[in-house]
Amino acid sequence: MAKVFNDPIHGHIELHPLLVKIIDTPQFQRLRNIKQLGGVYFVYPGASHNRFEHSIGVAHLAGELAKALKVKQLEQIKPLEELKELKELKKLKKLKPEYLEQLKKLQNLTPQDLKELQELMPEDLDKLKKLQNSKLEDFEKLKAEELEDLEKLVELENLDFTKLEKLKKLQNSKSEGLEELNPEDKKMLQRFKPKDVEKFEKLERLDELKKSLISDQDVLCVQIAGLCHDLGHGPFSHFFDGMFMDAIKRDKKGKADKEVTDNEKWTHEKASIEMFKHLLDQNGLKEVMKKYGLKVDEDGTDLVFIEEMIKKPQDEKPQNDAAQDNEHQNNDASKKWPYKGREEKKSFLYEIVSNKNTGIDVDKFDYFARDCHHLGIPNSFDHQRFVMFARVCDVEEDRKKTKHICSRDKESANLYDIFQQRLSIHRRACQHKIKMAVEIMLKDALILVDDHPDFKIKSSKGEMLNISQANGDMEAYTKLTDHVFERILHYQEGRKEPSSEEERKKEQDLEQAREILQRVEEERKKEQDLEQAREILQRVEEERKKEQDLEQAREILKRVMERDLYRCVGQAKKKSGEVRKQE
Repeated sequence: MAKVFNDPIHGHIELHPLLVKIIDTPQFQRLRNIKQLGGVYFVYPGASHNRFEHSIGVAHLAGELAKALKVKQLEQIKPLEELKELKELKKLKKLKPEYLEQLKKLQNLTPQDLKELQELMPEDLDKLKKLQNSKLEDFEKLKAEELEDLEKLVELENLDFTKLEKLKKLQNSKSEGLEELNPEDKKMLQRFKPKDVEKFEKLERLDELKKSLISDQDVLCVQIAGLCHDLGHGPFSHFFDGMFMDAIKRDKKGKADKEVTDNEKWTHEKASIEMFKHLLDQNGLKEVMKKYGLKVDEDGTDLVFIEEMIKKPQDEKPQNDAAQDNEHQNNDASKKWPYKGREEKKSFLYEIVSNKNTGIDVDKFDYFARDCHHLGIPNSFDHQRFVMFARVCDVEEDRKKTKHICSRDKESANLYDIFQQRLSIHRRACQHKIKMAVEIMLKDALILVDDHPDFKIKSSKGEMLNISQANGDMEAYTKLTDHVFERILHYQEGRKEPSSEEERKKEQDLEQAREILQRVEEERKKEQDLEQAREILQRVEEERKKEQDLEQAREILKRVMERDLYRCVGQAKKKSGEVRKQE
């Protein structure tokens, strides 16, 4: 059943039962332990909100915007349907009185009687059906100007394609050359205004417009995409896929080409899709989705649609120079619709959760309101006003019309506030110098323990992965949250027992290595002893290095907690295995 959430930003919000099922999974609950603003929490004490509540807020707003657009689409279609009915009435009204009376009498016949009337032609039957579904008395109530509009629509319908195209060109041409027109064209131009042609074309495309209407399945898919769009975030949100993973790439250049290449391709949007698939498989939710009318089989368009809303599919790039030249020649004409989840007539649906065209989407609407609330700074953008004035419109681009979510021209000031607000949050919070210093120190600490055996994470295949490798396995990634900070900080306290025996063993190994080397120097023993000594020394040095790295990471995090931060970015330089201050 649906569940009501009391959200500090949007108030009481009701979510679909399927969304509640997704929220109740371990993969989604993980977002409770990932800070929305990463290191900003160390600067603004109120910025303690997590990806969990943000995702619920985005799902709510995605549903609200989709439903609002659906209502407005129906409002736009309704007068066109009424106009089409009146146009058919207009045609019926032109029938001869005796023929009209005959058709009226036929309305009282049963379907069986109609079948027996073989002498009637198919077009007569069509007229009869229209007459049965229409009310001729409504036609009598029309005003003179409305009757005139209907006359024009019927006349436009009788024009052939070439004449209609010619009329449109004449209407768009400059007034200087109109004197040279022949009388027939001049009469046609005076008879029909541009709005008449526009109304006629809309009426002709009524069936196509109906296909672009938002369905209940569309609304549900949009809500799921909003709910799951941030499933792939790592510890401290953008810090993990930004500063930390960038440092890992730089650190491993030239050492593990495949691993570096995989890291360079990785983004949190890609991880969100992988985590979403993992969530569905682990919790058996595909059957639940089918129950609510969604197509989720291997070729299921709804599942593909949800994934495409989270991350836009990459366009296929030409393989060589010849292919590139060929692509430039075909350019606009060869552009294909890149999405598979929905047809191009529903292109505007891809602008709700993550808008790659304008950047105006419900993801920003929620984090503007939520971040400002928790940061204690004013929010100048009113997302409710945007939802109220948004419409689906045909926008002409690349010599064809594409459907986009549009606002009225008077809303331009409110739209400018979106980008102004984003800049304000970035300047005052995301790019704050203390926040940057904290995240640099977090990065240094995580890199030091990245391959430490006690911080490896078990994968679905049983392998032990480094922190930086966990994003390649969703079972391991589910266990990676902001808690890694506390684990490093209190590592010694969390151990079973102070490892005095282990330390003694390490000292014994070291002493043994020293003795072996001494014997090698003094007695010049066999090469085997020398190799054995090197192996032991290498093992001991690696163990000591790992312990030193761990201790160093703990010291960095202690400094973060004590507010003993780096004073500038230049201080975060490694030298001889240590983080040293640059005076």
